[in-house]
Amino acid sequence: MEKSAPTRQQLLVLREQFDATRKGLDLLKSKREALMKEFFDIIEESVEMREDLTGLLSRSFRDLERSRALNGFALESFAHAAKRKINLDIRVRNVWGVKVPEIEETALTRSLEARDISPVGERAEVIEVAAGFEKASDLIVRIASKEVMLSRVGEMIKSDTRKINAITEMMLPAMNRRIKYIERVLEEREREEVFRLKRYKSKRHGL
Repeated sequence: MEKSAPTRQQLLVLREQFDATRKGLDLLKSKREALMKEFFDIIEESVEMREDLTGLLSRSFRDLERSRALNGFALESFAHAAKRKINLDIRVRNVWGVKVPEIEETALTRSLEARDISPVGERAEVIEVAAGFEKASDLIVRIASKEVMLSRVGEMIKSDTRKINAITEMMLPAMNRRIKYIERVLEEREREEVFRLKRYKSKRHGL
């Protein structure tokens, strides 16, 4: 911070900087509040989806074991034929100026037509097992997207908190001390000037 001889112009500039910094601090706090709301909303969604995923996987593995016992080789053949590559697209959301990556939702649960199979040629429980795991895959992708967002938003909250603390505990107090110092120096100069004028007038009038 500037340490040159205090002047009234310097005081005015410093006061403007102090007000601008305080307004910037208010905006930063508002941004952090918005990010924290987003953060806790994401946590709530993630917890709900994880609970859904746990239940879905439990049912799907139970159905898988039952289907394996009933269908054996036919199930393995169906699983091999159902393999496919999945491409996921990443888009960027803007949350209070923060670029947050998000996996675009992709429907991984396929219809019979999309599987290119006939319901007559496959047992119903085999198809249900496949559908159950595809639903689980849908949820896994959505959870992954939420957790990537959660990590990014959490990093920004930490960064903003550090900035807020630095401004609150260091910048503003230092600026305020400098303002008070300049004000005292200027007041002392004014008193000295008034004293000199009074003494000059006294000498002039022969008192």
